[in-house]
Amino acid sequence: MATKERTACGFVLVRDRKGVIEYLSLTNAKRDEPGLPKGHADAGETEMETALRETYEETALDDLKVLGDFRRTLRYKAKRTGKTYDKRVVYFAARARSGKIELSKEHSQYAWLPLGAMLDTMPHANLRRVIRDAALFLKDPSLFELEPATEQEGLRYLKSLPHARKKLVAHLRGGARLARTFAEALSAAGERVHVEATAAGTVLHDVGRAIGEHDDHQRAGVRLLRKTSLAAYGFACVSHFTKGARGKELRAAGVERDVVADFKRMTDLCTFTWEEQCAALADACMKGDEAVPPRKRFRDLRRRYDAPDLIDLQERNTKRIRKRFEEALGEDPLALVGLD
Repeated sequence: MATKERTACGFVLVRDRKGVIEYLSLTNAKRDEPGLPKGHADAGETEMETALRETYEETALDDLKVLGDFRRTLRYKAKRTGKTYDKRVVYFAARARSGKIELSKEHSQYAWLPLGAMLDTMPHANLRRVIRDAALFLKDPSLFELEPATEQEGLRYLKSLPHARKKLVAHLRGGARLARTFAEALSAAGERVHVEATAAGTVLHDVGRAIGEHDDHQRAGVRLLRKTSLAAYGFACVSHFTKGARGKELRAAGVERDVVADFKRMTDLCTFTWEEQCAALADACMKGDEAVPPRKRFRDLRRRYDAPDLIDLQERNTKRIRKRFEEALGEDPLALVGLD
């Protein structure tokens, strides 16, 4: 007979090393089994307080940045002192900003591992799913190598959907061409950007509309792709809309609270990758199936939608993206596609 459920909390803990996201693996001293920092809750603690305390006790790391509203829960049977009980483990995501690891007696060793090695190391499928979900949330570029896809594969999937009208497909193909050009220029300038992933993500950024979800196509697109082998290429579904805006900016611009909350659960709004910036800038240059300067695109949006604050935010952020490109390339990115 199972005893009362016990709760533990912890983190998918990452750090950035020269553009590579690394994940912390801790090896349990008794079972010689790799896992994540976690531990049981003390009375009166919140889940987050437990995760932070246990991580400090097990690693001595306390300078952590909790990442968005990422949260995953595992439930399974566990044994302790010969008794079986129901266990619930809640994982958040956090980035280690500084500090040196000092292991407690519970663990025999640790390792910071890139995504592929981390997934290979973890002994349980449910834990591997949590780590992969965290990688999707973080937009870890390692996913592009582990789960490769091309623009053409993305396009074939798009065309298979029931509402993939010719005008929508033409709009997305045009955006992908622009985004690919931007990404190729960045790569030639020495920036870390995955060119094919950029094009594949851009051709899928309005995939929600291809299933008939127009008003909520951003969230619908992420949810759809997360169920497919193209999950890693849904990064632009949200960012083409936000143009890199954070949650507070979106709320101030009139985006509904539940939409912003969902965005924060789906993806790390504090990180704006080059792949996302290429897709966002390309979207800002596409008026239907025609490539135009962003001012014309936003003028058209103001004519069609009664959301002036949001469109103003998107236009301001597009200018910021354009400036970042100019700094990286030494020239206006729109000159590359004849739209300057």
